[in-house]
Amino acid sequence: MNPKPAIPIKIGIIGAGFIAPMHAAGFQEVPNLTQVSVVCDLDEKRVAELAGPFNACTTTDWKQVISDPDVQLVDVLLPHHLHYPVAMAVLEAGKHLLLEKPLAMTATQSQEIVDKARQAGVYFGVAENTCYIKAYEEAEKVIRSGRLGEINLVRTFLPANERVRLSTADFWGRRAAFGGGALIDSGAHTFYLLKWLFDGIHDLQAFTSQKFQVGAEVEDNADVRGHLVNGADFLSSFSFTVEIPHSERLEVYGTTGALIIDQLANPPAKIYTEPMDFDDTALEEVTYDPLGWHFFSVVAGVSDFMRTLVAGKPPRVDPQDCVYAVHVIEKAYESARNGNKLVLI
Repeated sequence: MNPKPAIPIKIGIIGAGFIAPMHAAGFQEVPNLTQVSVVCDLDEKRVAELAGPFNACTTTDWKQVISDPDVQLVDVLLPHHLHYPVAMAVLEAGKHLLLEKPLAMTATQSQEIVDKARQAGVYFGVAENTCYIKAYEEAEKVIRSGRLGEINLVRTFLPANERVRLSTADFWGRRAAFGGGALIDSGAHTFYLLKWLFDGIHDLQAFTSQKFQVGAEVEDNADVRGHLVNGADFLSSFSFTVEIPHSERLEVYGTTGALIIDQLANPPAKIYTEPMDFDDTALEEVTYDPLGWHFFSVVAGVSDFMRTLVAGKPPRVDPQDCVYAVHVIEKAYESARNGNKLVLI
């Protein structure tokens, strides 16, 4: 590992799209540790808006960010197909790297990024916000405590409406740029979650469909089901076609209780202890915040990554678990292509 970077760490952001303001807010959470010095995007208006609060330089050429001798860490927020080449260029230059999920388009590329970072001796993290979502942090405590007994069924659902972006964006909905649709985009979160909380997946079958036909080339609905490593059944659903706010749902059913998390429900997290438990028990630590739960989890992930970098500690999100998530996504696509055939992970 290279020596600790000089403080404040000078950061270059490549990509000023939808997720970029959340990353910027994460850097602003630790102003004594970070300084965004350059922002890059092809859209000059977006790049100016993102750079303004930091009084940062702007460019439309990502190579200028990497070659800037003052930049110590590069935050890559690009379409999926650009993750691999840009990340490898960052690592080749010996810069620290923060990379949005999914790690890359394939598990092989994802592993190469992880291996390259290790060889380069730089600090590398994946901006996977799942473990910073308060409801899931509390879910981990409940599951690890054994309060639910032996887990026998896990269900997840990630709903959103992406009709506009699928039909008009320059990479959303394009197979070559996105690598797929709902499965690769939302699956990166869910399969990381299943690895983190339940040690991962043993086997799966996947089903995909496409409802939005205008301008899009990818699946906008997907179901993946199978068995977890511990033998429990799981069912994970993903949709870009639902008329509700962006949300996430997790259901965990055990032999002595059940935990239901739904970011659109109030309260968002509840425990049931038996079939007639109509009163349930809310997890008081998880507050109802349908607008903020996602935003603040991304902010927390970015700021925590910077703190661990300065402290020289391993990042909370293990990049290897993010490689695993991409591996599961590949297997799910394989199953769907082969007529929903059962695939071992």
